[in-house]
Amino acid sequence: MFPVPIALEHRGAEIESDLTILDLAVKDFVQRTVSNSNKVSQKNDIIAQETRLSIDDEEKAITSPDNVFNEIDAIEHKYLVDFTGPDDPENPLNWPLSKRAYTTFAYALCTFGPQVASSMYGHFGSDIAEQFNVSSLVAALGVTTFLLGVGFGPMLFAPISEVYGRKVGVLIPFFVSGIFAFGCGAANNFATILIMRFFQGMFGGAPIANTGGVLGDIWRPQTRGIALVFYSFVVTGGPPMGPTIGAAFKTIGKDGWRWSQYYSGIYCCVLFVLAMWTIPETYHPVLLAAKAKKMRIVTGNWAYHAKHEEWELTFKEMITKHFMRPFAMLATPIVTAMSIYGSFVFGILYLGVVAIPIEFSHVRSWNQVISTLPALGIFFGVLIGGCINIIQSLRYTKILMARNGEPIPEERLTAMKVGSILMPTGLFIFGWTSDPQYPWIAPCIGLVLLAAGFITVFQNCVNYLVDSFPRFAASAIAATTFLRSCSAAAFPIFGQVMFQDMGVPWAASTIAFVGVALTPIPFIFYTYGARIRARNPYSSRVM
Repeated sequence: MFPVPIALEHRGAEIESDLTILDLAVKDFVQRTVSNSNKVSQKNDIIAQETRLSIDDEEKAITSPDNVFNEIDAIEHKYLVDFTGPDDPENPLNWPLSKRAYTTFAYALCTFGPQVASSMYGHFGSDIAEQFNVSSLVAALGVTTFLLGVGFGPMLFAPISEVYGRKVGVLIPFFVSGIFAFGCGAANNFATILIMRFFQGMFGGAPIANTGGVLGDIWRPQTRGIALVFYSFVVTGGPPMGPTIGAAFKTIGKDGWRWSQYYSGIYCCVLFVLAMWTIPETYHPVLLAAKAKKMRIVTGNWAYHAKHEEWELTFKEMITKHFMRPFAMLATPIVTAMSIYGSFVFGILYLGVVAIPIEFSHVRSWNQVISTLPALGIFFGVLIGGCINIIQSLRYTKILMARNGEPIPEERLTAMKVGSILMPTGLFIFGWTSDPQYPWIAPCIGLVLLAAGFITVFQNCVNYLVDSFPRFAASAIAATTFLRSCSAAAFPIFGQVMFQDMGVPWAASTIAFVGVALTPIPFIFYTYGARIRARNPYSSRVM
């Protein structure tokens, strides 16, 4: 055994060695900790620097005006309500054929009523003149004031239909027209008749102007021409049938003219009730606005909206922009030329209301009822002209298919060229076969050719305007309606004097010469129309 001092000395050396090892371990731990701490600090500094750079980039991106507007546009586009695609069943262009056909027929009937009322009154001129102690020429002012109202009414109701929809812009004024018809029938003085007739025509002119826009809503360019043909059969049958219907009411007695007005009022009221319940809205912007409203209610997300809702209509804007738009469009070459030509041919249609009774009642001495029947020759002419327009529409469809559906408005003018020749030809035949030595069928043939020319010119004027200004079709047609109604209002006044003083041959020839002077219009626009449209402000907004 070792002695105790030696053992303690040995044990102390072991303890000193252990302390040295522990001290080294502590120093190593501290060094590693400091080193790791420095690394973490450096890494945090790098992360912080990268974060600051990222934040700065985001702030720059957010504050960039282009990015702000892009974000806004992206959000608006996301919640902008539109049709789901070209085959969306909610799009009126994709409605079933039966639904579109019924809508067309219903609006045609709404137009038929005022057209009949416009000319039916003329057959009672002698009765009204006798009852209110005025001349027959003054009594004819009832036709003139009605047509003046038809001219001014669409200038108001066409823009309304492009803001609030076709039903509001057509059916409500149509109903009000019926109310004024009752007022005219109950009139106790001639001044009241003229006032009632003016407002009856003003409100009754709404379907005349706006139905072209309806057809543009529900029929594609390939089939729109055919739809317009069948629509025209109903519409243009109104003025020539008016005198015949009036002759039937005249058999009642001297108050037959009152019952003819009551008939017009009842017609408007009954058709208004049926139409409000059965005719759907067709104007695309209004339909999309209704769809957006429904989506907001269902989803609770009020970001959904339609383009039509992005602006709020004010009275000032209504007057300066929408009410003045038809007048502004009259300053464009296309609308001006088509309005002048359409006004002329439409005036001739009402000239027949005066010329036919003079020819067959005064010259050929037929009785009052029978002398109105040759006016039906105008309807047969419309059928022939309608067949020409159908052929034209089928040809136009092939052209559209060859161009992948891209409309070519100038191709609508092919049939119009034919009509521009038929119309003056019919007038010359009617005038120079008016003598009783010629058979009655001869002037009737002239009326048929005249009407065939009228419908081909008139309808293709409308087609050309609808294809050239699809978005502003109602305003373009309102502009033409204004001019043609003013023209038609004047024709019965000077026409009666002209045919009585000049005689049927030269009076008809004078009008025919004007028709010859207007014949080049479709030929000029067929050649240069595309270039004119390219410079037109309204065309450029929809092309």
